[in-house]
Amino acid sequence: NEMLKGISNQLYDVFGADYKYYVENVEQKLTKPCFTIDSIIPLQRSRSRVLYDRTIPVVVHYFTGDKENTKKDCYEKAELIVEALEFVPFHGSLLRGENISWQIIDDVLQVFVTYKFITRKIISNEDNMDVLELPNMSID
Repeated sequence: NEMLKGISNQLYDVFGADYKYYVENVEQKLTKPCFTIDSIIPLQRSRSRVLYDRTIPVVVHYFTGDKENTKKDCYEKAELIVEALEFVPFHGSLLRGENISWQIIDDVLQVFVTYKFITRKIISNEDNMDVLELPNMSID
């Protein structure tokens, strides 16, 4: 959620309040022009007991409001979106987008980007083993 929020904020900084930004699925009645932001098949790989590599592919859909110049509008927006998604704020730092690509299908611009980062699991002290007490033994 934090990443999707960061992407949405990046797009808002570039395109402003004239566009709608959706991170939840909206089946019908999108207010155009708008963006939808979705995560696609996130991957987590364990490095150790507490460290994990995360890979989160994201797709941003742009629905134009310009019915007469749809492709032209999509081409112009593609460059701006790619630039906006290169660095996204995330937990006080910036994530760099990788493998950025885009295509236009059925008059909808789709921009794909992948973010990779390392995350750490917080383990409470309650999970630690209790102190083991041994009886006093003398060794001769």
